[in-house]
Amino acid sequence: MPDVSIVVSFVQLLQGFESCFTGPSFATFVSLMAGWSLATGRHTVTGVVRAANAVGWKHIRSFHRFFSEGRWLPDELGLILVRLVVDRCLKPGEAILAPVDDTLGRHTGKKIAAASMHRDPLLSTGKRPFFHWGHLWVVVSIAIPAFGKTWALPVLFRLYRGKKRCKAENRAYRKCPELAAELIKVLADALPDRRLVVVGDSAYTNGSIIRGRPKNVTVIGRCRLDAALYAPPPSRRRGQMGRPRVRGKRLPSPQKQIATARWKTVEVTVYGKTVKVRVVVIDALWYVAARSELVRLVVVRNFPGHERDDVFVCTDPATEATSIIERFARRWSLEHTFHECKGKLGFEDPQNRTEHAVERTAPMALWLHSLIVLWYLAHGQHTRAARQPFLPWYSKTAPTFSDMLATLRRASWTERLSIPCASVQTLRKRMRPLVEALAA
Repeated sequence: MPDVSIVVSFVQLLQGFESCFTGPSFATFVSLMAGWSLATGRHTVTGVVRAANAVGWKHIRSFHRFFSEGRWLPDELGLILVRLVVDRCLKPGEAILAPVDDTLGRHTGKKIAAASMHRDPLLSTGKRPFFHWGHLWVVVSIAIPAFGKTWALPVLFRLYRGKKRCKAENRAYRKCPELAAELIKVLADALPDRRLVVVGDSAYTNGSIIRGRPKNVTVIGRCRLDAALYAPPPSRRRGQMGRPRVRGKRLPSPQKQIATARWKTVEVTVYGKTVKVRVVVIDALWYVAARSELVRLVVVRNFPGHERDDVFVCTDPATEATSIIERFARRWSLEHTFHECKGKLGFEDPQNRTEHAVERTAPMALWLHSLIVLWYLAHGQHTRAARQPFLPWYSKTAPTFSDMLATLRRASWTERLSIPCASVQTLRKRMRPLVEALAA
């Protein structure tokens, strides 16, 4: 293994993934994760290798083959990370909140493997959509509480391919919710003794997610104000002929019910503050999505950031309205994670030309985000490197991900340079990666 510049406590955290690799591949994995953490420029494979101080240790093709030809499986790494997050950050028996969403990794160049045109959610409006060339990733994360807020730690991923690309490659087309349902099943099967609460927006609140889900999964998402609702089917009469009814009479839509319903005022803690909202609770069958399963709909008025009435749905009708609203609001933490991974960890930087490499390289940035948060909670916050930046016009009450990443880098360079050196030549050798990082 090369002279890795990362702090020893972070390498010890990576030891939990050793079973997924061969000996040489695991050494490559550690080197790449170290370089990915320390790289300040573009996070291409060559840039990461330079940041890891691994130039000359192996041929550069070995690092590219790690992604394009390696036999390791991304789901195996994801499930080990799931166990680390659950064991270290959640209480035994506590329900696991799992936000799910997709994110666009923008790229340029027609030779980028598996890329196609996708709607850009940041540039698009309701009247004018914008499209961008790149990869669309479906991500399942685990939400944990820390420092007074929610952190969504990505664990499992799937690459979405458009209809045209699937047709050209003679591949079966699968929608984003179908890919998410597969990931949810993988996560639920890995945690059969834990209750899993999946939270998604309207794109991930439909029949693909709700119907046929594992028994230990509850779904919370956004519904429609004009949803077609039905009463539960009536009891079967004695001697009645024909098949049993699957739904009762048609009920008014949520939009019509709230016109005459009695609103209730409740306090909820969302987006870091406690506010009062007005709610109407409706228990009914949302047949198009959940078939004959009774669900709970919560119509919310005065929800922060929402000018119009909104309606949320939960597949567990015993869940309180406040819990449904607060859990749905915690879904937004995954958007923060995407922002940090793109801005700080180079999620969109790798330029892969083989599909096998595409499916493994970009998720490294998402896995690294989760590992950095885990490292900071276990080690980083207790080190001298975990000092908050102080400015006369700005003060922080809790660390951000940028602070955690800076702490990891600060601790790594401090550990590397504080060890006594036998000669000036050795000191210069240790300082060379730091100088290169500053120059980048």
